[in-house]
Amino acid sequence: MLRGLLTRVAARTAPRGERGFDLEAVPLADLHHYDEPDLPVQPGGVAVPNRRLRASAGTADLAMFLGIGEAWAHLVGRYLPAAPAVLDLGCGCGKLARFLALDPRLSYLGVDLFAPSILWCRRAFAERADRFRFEHFNGRSPFFNPDGDVAVTDYRLPTADGSIDLVVCGSLFTHLFEDDARHYLREIARVLKPGGGAILSLHVDVAAGQTYAGTEGRVDVDEAYFLSMCRDAGLTSHEAVGLVYGQRVHLIRA
Repeated sequence: MLRGLLTRVAARTAPRGERGFDLEAVPLADLHHYDEPDLPVQPGGVAVPNRRLRASAGTADLAMFLGIGEAWAHLVGRYLPAAPAVLDLGCGCGKLARFLALDPRLSYLGVDLFAPSILWCRRAFAERADRFRFEHFNGRSPFFNPDGDVAVTDYRLPTADGSIDLVVCGSLFTHLFEDDARHYLREIARVLKPGGGAILSLHVDVAAGQTYAGTEGRVDVDEAYFLSMCRDAGLTSHEAVGLVYGQRVHLIRA
């Protein structure tokens, strides 16, 4: 199943002239080596994911990948308490995690349904495995993971009630339909510590009278309607943060 998924991803993300590349022949453990060029790991640093993995996380462009990760890291840093526990939903191939790794106080849990990214992150962050954990969720998504065997609405985040200081959802709700979004909001409310919060981003370009529009590739939601969904989930405090790379960002607290 996973091999078939990787083949489909390769077809979607391969640069022009590379669609004949046989991803089946590449061991999963070596997936990150396929890049032009392959950037070497620096002493004490975290590897840079290859072009194909970066594309799966939203942008193949290296400068944009690093720029978005840095922007989110600065934003997250504004709201962290001492010795924080962070949950990154839709962590991809470490776009945010690579910057949070610079904070020795921090413990981190990344969750994603794209298995190659999780496998890569486990290796790239192996020296930090005491503080950085990556979990694969084999969620069913027609666009991102059509062979997934778990409905999003049946998924329980892999952490205890009241265990997380800050949940980060960078470009997660921009791909979720309403039922899935409501489920995640309830799960976020469950795992947050008292006083904890969630930073999340939205696309909000909907026509008058619409609440949701688009496909899993890009979901837009009416902002006021989404905030009412947060309140329904028990997340009643809200702060508008601003735009981060074209997405509307909010801090939500219980």
